[in-house]
Amino acid sequence: MRVGQGGSGPGPHTPDGSAVELYEVTPVHGEDELIDGAIAPGSSVLELGCGTGRITRALTALGHHVVAVDESPDMIARVRAPSVETICSTIGELRLERRFDLVLMMSYLINVADDAERLRLLRTCAHHVRPGGSVILQQQTPGMLRGPVVMTSDRGTMVISDLEELPGGRQAATLTHTVGGRSWSQRILTQNLTEDQLATQLAEAGLQRTRYLTPDQVWVVAQPA
Repeated sequence: MRVGQGGSGPGPHTPDGSAVELYEVTPVHGEDELIDGAIAPGSSVLELGCGTGRITRALTALGHHVVAVDESPDMIARVRAPSVETICSTIGELRLERRFDLVLMMSYLINVADDAERLRLLRTCAHHVRPGGSVILQQQTPGMLRGPVVMTSDRGTMVISDLEELPGGRQAATLTHTVGGRSWSQRILTQNLTEDQLATQLAEAGLQRTRYLTPDQVWVVAQPA
């Protein structure tokens, strides 16, 4: 497991502690429609950190052409979309000889609590976006991670506990999901980024922020500088 992170519960887990079987039962919450509205019909999409393919399949159904990347063989094996090319690779090391209309990196991967690793992720985004194309990032914003909190829905519960506020805008917390009588816990370590911090690292990677897709600034759009 990575420093500061780990997971427990049924089934396999990824290096950061994410539970593969939990991802498999997590539904789409409108992310596909938000992304679809920001890009042209039939766009080529490189999805970094695709997980089990919940957004991959949704974007494909909307007519986009998706290449899905994840470092976990267990995640990639569950994408199960015949028209989708899957690649098992860490994001930071990925270098394809192709460019895409959209490079998509969700799941708050940009909030990794390691500046050097974050820059590697952004350089992968910059390497693969075509001139005039876009990079869409999903980021955790200050105040989003708070606890102790119990959130319930028709599919189960999520409990945020053991929240720690750490120097440099970093936060650690335990997330416990219960769905259908099964429970998974994950210890996460994240870093909130100011607008200036994000802009600086985007610039180091050869990107510039152009807009936000949502007023809460969770969805960031960048383009080649």
